[in-house]
Amino acid sequence: MKDKLYRWNSRIKLRTKLFLLFFALMMVTLILSSYGYYSYSLDDAMNQYGKDAYQNVRQSNTILDQKLSKVVKSSELMIKDGEIYRIFNSINPKDPNELLQYDRELKRIIGKYFDYDEQLYSQTIMTSYYTFGQGFIPYDGFMGSALYRHIQKGNGRLVWEPTYDFVNMFQQESLANSDIDDFRYLFSCGRVLNVFDNSTGEITSLEHDRERPVLLINFKSDFIADTFKNLSFHDNQMFFIIAPDGSLVYSNRDSVRSDMVHAGWISEALNGKTGTLRVKEGRDTMVVSYDTSPVTGWTLVSAIRNKDLIPQVSPNIIVTVTRLGAVVLMVSLILAYLMSMMFTKPLSKLAAAIRKTGRGDFESRIPVRGYGEIDQVIRRFNDMNDKIQQLIHENYEVKLLEKQAQINQLNTQLNPHFLYNTLNLINCIAIEQGSDEIGKIVSSLSRMLQYTVENDKSTGTLRDELEWLEGYVFIMRCRFEGRLDYACFVEPELMNGEVPRLFLQPFVENAFLHGFEHMEDGCVLRISGWRENHRRYFSVRDNGQGMSPERIADIMSEKGSSVGMRNVHLRLKLMYGDEYGITVQSNPGRGTTILICLPEAVGP
Repeated sequence: MKDKLYRWNSRIKLRTKLFLLFFALMMVTLILSSYGYYSYSLDDAMNQYGKDAYQNVRQSNTILDQKLSKVVKSSELMIKDGEIYRIFNSINPKDPNELLQYDRELKRIIGKYFDYDEQLYSQTIMTSYYTFGQGFIPYDGFMGSALYRHIQKGNGRLVWEPTYDFVNMFQQESLANSDIDDFRYLFSCGRVLNVFDNSTGEITSLEHDRERPVLLINFKSDFIADTFKNLSFHDNQMFFIIAPDGSLVYSNRDSVRSDMVHAGWISEALNGKTGTLRVKEGRDTMVVSYDTSPVTGWTLVSAIRNKDLIPQVSPNIIVTVTRLGAVVLMVSLILAYLMSMMFTKPLSKLAAAIRKTGRGDFESRIPVRGYGEIDQVIRRFNDMNDKIQQLIHENYEVKLLEKQAQINQLNTQLNPHFLYNTLNLINCIAIEQGSDEIGKIVSSLSRMLQYTVENDKSTGTLRDELEWLEGYVFIMRCRFEGRLDYACFVEPELMNGEVPRLFLQPFVENAFLHGFEHMEDGCVLRISGWRENHRRYFSVRDNGQGMSPERIADIMSEKGSSVGMRNVHLRLKLMYGDEYGITVQSNPGRGTTILICLPEAVGP
């Protein structure tokens, strides 16, 4: 099975494999980015919906408060009404005729303060002996109700009562099976009318033995529904009104009555007064907006489940993602094709060139412009062909050049011996004629040449290097005629260590040729050597004219004028690695310091 898979895989071209690979990677990236964009956009849409719903809830509360605030103001004016004061200060509760007469007058007074609204069930003034005004409210059932007790606790303040069952509130069991859907569920507001008269300039309250009437306004549940029906609520949106004690005032869905008002987050909304929430309701997540009415103290809550909201907001996101995905898909196809071509085209050229090389054509070369791995392979292939041609060339021509090489070798050996003999002859003549200084110069030059020419090794001991350098400095000291102050300080344990031959000479030479060029006296040259952190450090320091940073950069560049310094630097890196080499520290007019770093070594 594995062999069949390998055979099937081998029949697919590399270009096709790369195309499919690049395309698959781009598609995975597209899918992940699309999912991330969708999730982010959906969350953003949820947040935006929460903000919009919050503004809608506040607007709805404002509209409802505008209606209810008129009731508050009208009820406050009734307390100051002189006619109401006169009626309840003189009424005889036991006279039926008088009760009917005052009922007509109070209906007129109530109508003066409250506009007719078909969503109002009743506008009454309640006493223990009669119900005055519009609507059927049994006064005896009212006096024994929780509604009456709540109003009495208000001490004259307007009290709002959440939605209640008419039959249960006023103990009207006889109406339990009657068709009273129009006023079965009501919500109310009421206050004790502590009426007074100030027509004489003095405030006169009802006599102490007179019963304080109660203003009672009863609203049908449709009052709130009609207020909200023209507002832009979502079809699946639940909204309801909660009293501070958690009682349900109104809801647009029956399901809210049973499972929503007891949710844990309701108390958070009641305490928060106004704002938005993202809450968990079972397995569902909901966006909740809420705002508390300053008139009633009730909180209007809007809630919608994410699963109901997603179908509304996701189509636009999906359309955007689909369009973007189509564009990215086309770009992915093009990029996958171009990238596969970019990789396979050089390999195809390389395969063709290898076939030519296999047939004996070593002149095949592939143009290279990039610096990638494949380009490096092609460069190695070109270098291989160059070396093969070079080896062939050497094998054919080496015998022809062998004789000339032998002649050149003899000349190389002859010329230094002739030069040494000549220098020794000059030294002897100088001694015979009493010119000791000339003799020392010639002797130093002879030793320098012998060290330089006869030794074909790339390294030597530091001791030999410093001895050669001493001869060079001696010759230059004679030239400077006493202007040079030279000293060498090297730790003794470094003297037998191996160092590159002539690694100090270019820096000493530069000090003489460039550093001290325009100095008439006071030329100082110091050479130091020490060990530190398992490395050897050498410094060549002079007090010459120094160099600018630009000049240092020019010297160390490939096109710089100072070949010696750069060559030593490159030579050290080739011999020991990139962490070793030279460092130049110099400032114009303050001299130059060359710091040379070598690895630790032991002597022979």
